[in-house]
Amino acid sequence: MPKNNLTVFDYIDYRLYLCAYYRLHKETERSFSHRLMASRLGFTSPNFLKLVMDGQRNLGKESLEKITQGLNLNKQETEYFSYLVFFAQAKSAIDKNYYFGLIAATRSRKNIVSLTPDQFEYFKEWYYPAVRELISGKTDPLDYGALSSTLEGKVSAAKIRKSVELLKRLGLIILDEAKVYRVSSPLLNTADELNSFSIRRYHSEVLTIARQSLETIAPHGREFSHLTVKVSPDGFSKIKHRLQQFREEILQMVLGDTHTSEVCHVNFQLYPITKSNVHETSF
Repeated sequence: MPKNNLTVFDYIDYRLYLCAYYRLHKETERSFSHRLMASRLGFTSPNFLKLVMDGQRNLGKESLEKITQGLNLNKQETEYFSYLVFFAQAKSAIDKNYYFGLIAATRSRKNIVSLTPDQFEYFKEWYYPAVRELISGKTDPLDYGALSSTLEGKVSAAKIRKSVELLKRLGLIILDEAKVYRVSSPLLNTADELNSFSIRRYHSEVLTIARQSLETIAPHGREFSHLTVKVSPDGFSKIKHRLQQFREEILQMVLGDTHTSEVCHVNFQLYPITKSNVHETSF
């Protein structure tokens, strides 16, 4: 069956996706029915898919494979559809959270633009990303003095002006026909394992700002928490992977956020405080 313009990534409920798929084919094929859909997907029971779509039956491994193959889903679509199924049918809150993280991570990969090597200058100063977010939606000419007083980090108006020039040169911010500054892509990303000096320096500056905020920002305006745990190398990798998923989950929240008014740092830290060859890094 052709997929037409229907995309599974527009859905977070697999049953609703199946219903939409059925309606689409019903509109274009008068003889199309739940029985016919089940038959084409390889199910012997004519009512099984209808019961699934109505929430009265769940999908098992075999039926899940039949559906993804029968709907001609590609590898990424199959992965995403499977996460939707596992999320909907999860029994525990832990499993629900886990699969929701995978859903968010998969969705965000379709919206994130990776920085090219020549754009790594973006991380030369901590305030370049902050300025990018700050001027988005503002009209030209900018009031650099007002922008300077907005940032907590005491960045001069001259530095903000140079930041804007850099952002335009790198193509990370654009000035549209209405003279409004827009981000060229809402989400940016670098490789998770990137050991670039500029990235390490950027993270170091951000951590310095985080430490200063403990003294300058009242507790109700910030969130700091800490755990000290003993884990295996496998456990360490799992925590790291989950943090990366949660980061992308937050990016999805940002994409759907409206009436934004504040630029924030969201920091994640995970590192060993005991010596181990597993975590040694050469710079």
